[in-house]
Formats: sequence, C-alpha cells, structure tokens
Amino acid sequence: MTTVNNGALPADTEQELKVQHEGDRWLEMFALFVHDIESPLASVKYLLKLLEDGKYDPNRQIHQRLVSSSKVALTRAETIIYDIMAVAKAGGRGLPVSVSELDPYPLIQESILLIHGAAAERNIQVNLAKVTHRWQVHADPSLLKRTLDNLLYNAFRHTPDGGAIDVYIFEETESLFINVKDSGPGLGNVDSEKLFEKYGQLELRSDGKHRGVGLGLYFCKLAATGMGGTVIADDHPEGGAVFTLRLKKAGGKSK
Repeated sequence: MTTVNNGALPADTEQELKVQHEGDRWLEMFALFVHDIESPLASVKYLLKLLEDGKYDPNRQIHQRLVSSSKVALTRAETIIYDIMAVAKAGGRGLPVSVSELDPYPLIQESILLIHGAAAERNIQVNLAKVTHRWQVHADPSLLKRTLDNLLYNAFRHTPDGGAIDVYIFEETESLFINVKDSGPGLGNVDSEKLFEKYGQLELRSDGKHRGVGLGLYFCKLAATGMGGTVIADDHPEGGAVFTLRLKKAGGKSK
C-alpha cells in the first residue's frame, strides 16, 4: 500500500512547533513587560537616590509627588506581574472568579486616589462625575479593582501633560457602565478588538500603533467576561479614547 505525502507535518512535530511558537510569543511579551515597567520605576530609583544621598525633604512638594509617583510605579509593576500570573494560570479556561454584590464606587475612588499623585505631577486632572444613585453590581472585588487600575493607568499613559481623565457612570435597565475617558489622540486606525487580544499589543507595536500596556487590556477582557460583563474601547465624540466596562446590576441600590 502506497502512503501519500500531502505535505502535512506529523502530529507530534506540529504540536512541538505550536508550543515553540507560544514560547516565543511569551518571550516577546516578557520583553514588552520589562520595557513597560522600566519607565515607571525610574521615579522609584530617583527617590532611593535622594534617600541614599540624604537629600530627601518631606516638606518639598516635588518630593511628596515623587513619593506618590513611586507608589503608583510599584503598584503598576505588581499589577503587571499579577496579570502575567493570572493569564498564564488561566490558559484557555478563563480567570477564577468569586462574584458578589458590591458597590463599585469606592473601588473607583480608590483607583483614582492611587494615580492622583502621578497625575498631579504632570498637571493631569482626574475627574469623577457625581452620581445620583449608587447601584450595586455583580463583580469580583479583586478583579474589578485590578481592571479599574489597568483602565486608569492606560488613560494616564495616553493623556498629555495638562490634560484630563474623566471617569463617569451611566446605567441601563440591567447594566452599569463605568467609562474611563482620556484626552489623548484617540484610537485612530487602531483595531479596538485587537487591543483586548492576548498578543494584540505585540502586533500593534510592530505596526507602530502602540496602545495599552502588556497584558493589561487582555486581563481586563478576561476579568470582565468572568464577571458576566464586557469591556470595549472607542473614540469619544469630544476627542480622546473612552474605555467602557459593563457590569450586571444587582438587585438594590447602595446608600
């Protein structure tokens, strides 16, 4: 009996190549992570140098802001590491989620407070619109907090000095929408769906269309999906980009 070779690779060879390709992509992504945390950690290095030289003055405003920036930088580095670990553990199964009913407003305020010092250093206003009602949502508090941190930091990176970041909420019958708008150049011709893909940042950077940080936006997608919601990005009619996290409303309102 004659065996016909149709050019197909043996199954084991094809699997080996697939694993190697995945490994190569992770190495590329890791290099991207190193690049992303290198700049934020510069403020930490500078603060440590001031302390080492005995030149740190807690009464100087610029040094106070440096401390705030350093806190943001360390939190960002920690978040990036947690994102890597979460995505690696999730594989194709999604993130482990523990959903409860909660008021998202305090978590939004906490995320804004974290970035406030670094924003002030660049004269960026971070505005949280007042709400008439505070609805509870179905969410995992840890995943929601990290998602908000990612969206706010993404807005911070793409907002020019002297610009503004606006956070506002609106509701529909069954959903609550948390919007984070920057005053940067907007998405332009960037494919908004690719932003949230696992290796989307690698492809966008290779095309010169960098938007986002490492696995941050992919993590946001996994977290939103796990909580029964969605996250999307679009150009805002008044300029800049807006990222919208949709969560399912729970039964009652918060006080």
